[in-house]
Amino acid sequence: MRKILLAASTMIFLMLGSAVFAETKIGVIDYEKVVVGSPQLVAAKADLKKKFDPREKEISEAQKKFQSDIEAFSKNGPTMKADDQKAAQQKIMDQQKKLQEMQTKFQNDATTAQNNTMRDILKKIEDIVNKIATGKNLDLVIAKNSVPYSKKELDITDEVIKQIKK
Repeated sequence: MRKILLAASTMIFLMLGSAVFAETKIGVIDYEKVVVGSPQLVAAKADLKKKFDPREKEISEAQKKFQSDIEAFSKNGPTMKADDQKAAQQKIMDQQKKLQEMQTKFQNDATTAQNNTMRDILKKIEDIVNKIATGKNLDLVIAKNSVPYSKKELDITDEVIKQIKK
């Protein structure tokens, strides 16, 4: 008797569950295609390049100076007086420390700026996706790369790209 009751309740649950899924409207989006195709990303890259190029050149010049000082020390070090040799070594160590600090700060600043820019772009995309999903009465929008298959009719990527270019 228990087995029959359990089987019957399982069948009812499965039938009701599939009825719920039949009414669920799903959309699919290719985020990579949307982000790469967004004019905001192109503009952001240009802004970041403009902002960080001078610092990158400064670091490059500091690296060249550091290398030339090391080469000069290697060449002239053995013939230097002990005090001069010690001072030159200290200068090179100070240069190395300063160069590492510059590189670390540059990398941190660049990463922070990139993350902030991407966050803003993704927020805009999210707003557009929400607008389209609401307009189409979609219950769920999932990333295309997270499903092995989806019908072309479910894809809202091109609509999002059109909206983001406005």
